[in-house]
Amino acid sequence: MTRASPAVRELAPHEAALIGTIIADGFLGDPINDWVFGSYHALRYANTAWARRLYLPRGFGHVTAGGEGGALWLPPGVAKHVPIWRSLDIGASMLRHGGARSLSRGLRVDATLARHHTQEPHYYLYAISVRPAFQGRGIGSALMRAALERVEQRPAPAYLESSKPSNVPFYRRFGFTVTRELSPAPGCPPMWLMTRPG
Repeated sequence: MTRASPAVRELAPHEAALIGTIIADGFLGDPINDWVFGSYHALRYANTAWARRLYLPRGFGHVTAGGEGGALWLPPGVAKHVPIWRSLDIGASMLRHGGARSLSRGLRVDATLARHHTQEPHYYLYAISVRPAFQGRGIGSALMRAALERVEQRPAPAYLESSKPSNVPFYRRFGFTVTRELSPAPGCPPMWLMTRPG
């Protein structure tokens, strides 16, 4: 018997807290995020703030009907950038929950990824996340299919940064290929930069 695909809908502009919590839940234990944030609270705060300030007003996202998983994207022409004056509270949260080391690590990782971010117009997958209790049920695939339906209406390349080697085969199933493996900062776990042709 084939399992039904989970119901997916678009995120609404006011749902930053929902997607921020889903990303924090799904990325707890993620090598890069643990190395940078070192705290669930800082991870949730940062992702909620980024969703509110950038990804929901200027990008798009999807969530399952029950809130088990979600994803955030930016369309071509929108830079992955939040001005420093709009990020001071995120830095303060990192300092409070992870200390100066957390903030320093975050700045180094962000600077390295910015240098390697593809320059051609593209869709950017910031995060696709499923809460741990619901992983392995096809939710990530349903979220990816919903986004790619939108991507294919206005075709352009897509780009992402995978922070787990076990996720690379998942992205490959949807047409992404690894273009570079790098460690964004000394002592930082590796990441896999991946692109999908438009």
